[in-house]
Amino acid sequence: MYVAIAQVNPTVGALRENAEKALAVINSLAAATYPPDLVVFPAFALTGAPLGGLVYSDAFAAECLDVAKDFIARSSLPTLIGTVLPRPIEGEFSFFCEPEVLFCREGKGGALGFVDTEMLVDEDVETASVSIRLEGHDVTILLDDFPDSANELDKTDIVIMMLAKEYQGTNTMFTSSSQLNFLRATAQDYQTCLICANLVGGQDRSVFDGASVVIDADGEVICSAVPFKEEVLTCNVIPRDSDWKPTKPKTQLSTQHDKHTVKPLLPYEADWRALELALHDYVSKNGFNDVVIGLSGGIDSAVVATLAVDALGAEHVHGILMPGPYSSEGSVTDARSLAEKLGIQTLMMPIGEPFESIKQQFQKATGQEGSSVAIQNLQARMRMTYLMHLSNSFGWLLINTGNKSEAAMGFSTLYGDTAGAFAPLGNIYKTDVYGLASWRNQQKSIIPQTTLAKAPSAELYPGQLDSDTLPEYELLDQILRLHIEDGLGVDQIMEYSGRQPEGRALDSTVVSEVLSSVRKAEYKRRQEPLAPTLGSEDMGDDRNWPLTNGFIDHDRNLSRSDDLLAYMGLIYRWDIPGGWDISAN
Repeated sequence: MYVAIAQVNPTVGALRENAEKALAVINSLAAATYPPDLVVFPAFALTGAPLGGLVYSDAFAAECLDVAKDFIARSSLPTLIGTVLPRPIEGEFSFFCEPEVLFCREGKGGALGFVDTEMLVDEDVETASVSIRLEGHDVTILLDDFPDSANELDKTDIVIMMLAKEYQGTNTMFTSSSQLNFLRATAQDYQTCLICANLVGGQDRSVFDGASVVIDADGEVICSAVPFKEEVLTCNVIPRDSDWKPTKPKTQLSTQHDKHTVKPLLPYEADWRALELALHDYVSKNGFNDVVIGLSGGIDSAVVATLAVDALGAEHVHGILMPGPYSSEGSVTDARSLAEKLGIQTLMMPIGEPFESIKQQFQKATGQEGSSVAIQNLQARMRMTYLMHLSNSFGWLLINTGNKSEAAMGFSTLYGDTAGAFAPLGNIYKTDVYGLASWRNQQKSIIPQTTLAKAPSAELYPGQLDSDTLPEYELLDQILRLHIEDGLGVDQIMEYSGRQPEGRALDSTVVSEVLSSVRKAEYKRRQEPLAPTLGSEDMGDDRNWPLTNGFIDHDRNLSRSDDLLAYMGLIYRWDIPGGWDISAN
């Protein structure tokens, strides 16, 4: 078959807009000299993903049904497209939307009958699949991933995977060597052609990388799509031992399009593209054109401003310099240098006068100057007052510049530098912020070397450095990764540390203090802006520890064999024949 794979970027809930985008792709392909025999869209191409609580909305369910009917009637080419459709909840007068695939041909078609009711709520379930006969070939259509039983792939000429696969690092992308090797081996083992159509785009915390790919029965990559961008691929898919002849002569195949393959991205390059897409889509899909960012001269604001320019264009990014009583001249110079290289508009709005005015009013009312911490936080809140006033006045979306290391430790000011609508770096550790900056500067030197070289500082009191309060970031991030990403407590982290080369062992007191700070800062993180996850543990949704919490998670370590055996003995007593054993023994 001559197949088109439409790697599209839908907006969640914008059903008719998404349908019009898909129909425009189909109409463009239909007008080509050689229209494809089949157009394949990803899962959820009509609805966007993830849908969250929308799946329980009766109004949304009805709209999904209306849009599906209209799409089928207007599709001019044979098409497979992902959506959700309503089905009644047993025993209730309401509906639940389930993942579905529509097949359309010349104004007719319908749903293929997928029954995977749990995909939308992140449960581990068997993969839904449907087999059809198309253009004389046996075609198996999958949602989400390969089936638990590979027998479903036996004697299948073509496997079409319609996916909404989130970016979780370069190793999960279809362009990565590990993923490609797996797909190529699968195609060879089952002598089947694989068509993997993946969603692309940013949706709140989620980023879909696209990277759609087509692999023939010999395990060769026929074509692959550019990650993190919308693209339509076309290629001839010829099953093994098929007598099918291409509609489009092989002599006229475009080597730039039909045989188009993409090189794998480097880790920081892929992360940058993911963050760029996440920021662009959050801004544009929420109806904003411009953003405002506070420029401190530090690494975080420099990376966020550069990301914003890459995502939105310099004309849509506004940088605000807000020096305070303890800001260094070097920081102001670095901020100006960055803005000049980026070509963005800047405003100079010093906080000195309002800061002093509020201090005087406080002293007049209370007879006190205020604590050192209060005075430091007042500066951050003055800056946020400026930024929010600009946002309200001009309709600019405020972009937060905080990183995951600071969020984990609570090293921030509530209603100060924690404010904003979206935090591109909110799930990026500080050491990785430097890695991103280094990669971006390799493409073009934008971020000043002085910004990269100087010690991080909030500059809220004379001579302040982050290291006055926090461990050095390389050490801190090592502890945070083990605790947040791997779920380890103090004992387990120290056990891990003891297995490391000499000189890299951790101090148990430092580890305990770090984990204690993480626990105490939960209330701050609940009030911080949305951040893309990129596959890491989200400090808000994923961690979700109680705010009022008397449990200290690092007092015990269940990995000790005696604890584990005692635990197993406790919970399995009920399984003894005859029920609970409550004897004295």
